[in-house]
Amino acid sequence: MKAGKNHYQVLDIPVNASLSEIKKAYRRLALVFHPDKHPDPIIAIPKFNEIKEAYQVLVDPTRRREYDREFHFQKYQQKEAPLASEADQVLQLCKELWVSLKKQDPFRMDQDFLYYQITQLLSSHHIRLLNNKANPILDQEIIVYLMDCSQALPLDKKRHLAQTWQMIARDNVENLARIQTYLKQAQIWSFWENYKTHLAISIALVVCMIIYILG
Repeated sequence: MKAGKNHYQVLDIPVNASLSEIKKAYRRLALVFHPDKHPDPIIAIPKFNEIKEAYQVLVDPTRRREYDREFHFQKYQQKEAPLASEADQVLQLCKELWVSLKKQDPFRMDQDFLYYQITQLLSSHHIRLLNNKANPILDQEIIVYLMDCSQALPLDKKRHLAQTWQMIARDNVENLARIQTYLKQAQIWSFWENYKTHLAISIALVVCMIIYILG
């Protein structure tokens, strides 16, 4: 896989594009650049090969995840991370992220980028500022904002972030308890998301059996 190519850009789709959007984009571009349809093969052949490669990578879930790790996440790391000079500014950065997320569709959110944004706010520099400030109320506000921001993330990433939140909370019993409650709720929600389909099928089968027996 050539990590230097931006397959999302090639297909002109967002990084969180669904499978149907990827297929639709491929069909649209193939109609234009397929060598059998384009008048200039010198332009069409390399362009179509590029489109085909992008499609083959992004349409395969395993290859897409690998590509995102090799290229897409590296692109995030090239962006300048927000840097606060005092503890209150860390809170402001968290608020700004929270506000921006409220404008997005949670079902189409780029989870990798969101995780990257939150980890940047939890840098060693920012934690040092907060620990030096030693303001439990400020720490609580930051933790609550970041908890809300991380709602769309999978359980493993929430657990990893919680370890850093505990570094912010230090020995504050209330903030530590809040983090533990959040993790328990996240675990319950993750369990429900994983097994709700199986549960629905089981209930449907039981209902069908009851109807059959009574009928």
